[in-house]
Amino acid sequence: MQSVALSMLSVLVALFPVGLIVALLQLSNWRQRNRLAEISRQIAVTDAIHAALGAVVSPVVRRRLWRRWQLTIPVPLDRPDTVMQVVGAAYGAFGAPERTRPGRFEIVLTPQERPVPRRDHMRVAASTARGESVSWI
Repeated sequence: MQSVALSMLSVLVALFPVGLIVALLQLSNWRQRNRLAEISRQIAVTDAIHAALGAVVSPVVRRRLWRRWQLTIPVPLDRPDTVMQVVGAAYGAFGAPERTRPGRFEIVLTPQERPVPRRDHMRVAASTARGESVSWI
């Protein structure tokens, strides 16, 4: 009886690294499928918004726990009509099964950053340059 238990234990110890590698490969495959689903959903939502309004926002889609989608959209909060159109287009990008079940996805609106005004680059006249290199030493 003891020899059978020892042989079973030795088989388990020998198979443990193989099982661990298979489990890690399955985990990696699952993560890659989730990432590809996030990317394809983000492309679909971005295309729906851009088709309705043009390139006004860039949403970010993430899959959260329990297969729930989270859509984060930076929007111009001072223009409520644009915000309503963006939310409507993003909502329409999700299929009927996601829209009908509560808690299947959420839309998070964040304030859109204002672009920084660009300044003209400073130009140095060629006559002031004497061919010397700039050194910080």
